[in-house]
Order: sequence, then C-alpha cells, then structure tokens
Amino acid sequence: MRAREVFALPPLRCELSQVRDVLSALLHTIVFARALGCCAPRDARCERVDVHYVACGDGAVDGKIEEKINALVRWALKTGGGEADVAVSFYERERDKPRRGGALREALSGGRTRREEARAANGYWEQWRIGLEIFRGEELDETERARAREALRDQVVGTQRHVLGLVNEMKAHVPPVTTSDVVSFPFEISVPLARDDSPGSFGRDMLKRLASLGATPPSMI
Repeated sequence: MRAREVFALPPLRCELSQVRDVLSALLHTIVFARALGCCAPRDARCERVDVHYVACGDGAVDGKIEEKINALVRWALKTGGGEADVAVSFYERERDKPRRGGALREALSGGRTRREEARAANGYWEQWRIGLEIFRGEELDETERARAREALRDQVVGTQRHVLGLVNEMKAHVPPVTTSDVVSFPFEISVPLARDDSPGSFGRDMLKRLASLGATPPSMI
C-alpha cells in the first residue's frame, strides 16, 4: 500500500465575515499545488483580507471549492461559529468503467457517487487539514479589528508558504501522474454541514411536510 501523508496546518482564528477569504486562499493554494496538468492559472485577491492566491482557472474546480465554502459559511451562520475542521483529501485516479444506473445510485446515496464511495474506502494518499476558530467579531472595536485583520493576513500568507514548502519537500508519496487533466488527482473537500445540507435532509423535510398536511407518504416499490 502506498504511504500516505497528512499535513495539519496551523489553526487560524477569523471572523465569520472572513471565512470565505481564508478558505479561498488556502483551498486554492492546496489544489493548485496538485494541478500538475495543463491549466490556465489566474491570480485572485481576497476581498476582506489582503491576500493573493493562484487558482487553477478551471470552472469545475472553482465551482467545487466554492460549493464547499458556501456550505461551511451556512454552517457557521446557523451555529454562530466555533471550531471547524476542513480537510482536503487526494486520491489516486481510477480507470473509468461504464456502469448502468449511475445517476440513480447517486440520487439514492444522498448525492455521493459510487466512485466517491470507492475513494473513501480505498483511502487517500494525501490529506490537508485546516482548523478554523470562527467568531462573529461583534465585540471588537475598529482598532482591534484592524489589528486582528493584519495579524490574520500574515498568518494566511505564512500558511500558504508553508503549504508550498511541504509540496516541494515531500514528494516521495505522490503517485504517478496518469492524466493531462488540470487537476492530476481526484480530490474531496470535507466541511461541517448545516443540518439542511446533510445527506438525506431533503427526504426528511419532505416527510415532515407530508405529515403536517395529513398526507400519506408514497410507498416505495
């Protein structure tokens, strides 16, 4: 079995309004470091924290990262913040095998495809863990907020450099590249989910609505 590496990055403390910037900078930095195929990188700048990062310039990758960031923001809004663990896991690429009924299986598994389930079962070869402490920041005055924002900027930039340093140093565990795709290895991002985002929540909500209307749920054949 191929050796795996787990990199736990230094935890960061940020206001809820800064979560999107912090995660955008770190997730794009990590994913771009593993984008060994042909890509059209683009420079990006955060809105609330003065940090720059490089993105792959691929719509699918950008959309996947944005989706997970949105999910974490929804979780933070519902819970009021607190500690959040984010993980980026990279897997070896599998050979494509045609399977019948793939869309149905995906729907019945809460949006998780069989390929994703297989990746989880086989295990990742590399994982990056990001710890966040999220707070609302309402108790800070303008001077404290400016000071905290400056400190956060330095921490995020330092973490980006730490990521790139590890990527350049730790190479023995990286599997062979077998594709010219933008991102050379499949990856998954895990974040805390608000209850409404969890798998199966749609079905539970539908049953509750039917019960409130006095309707009988349809039988499954």
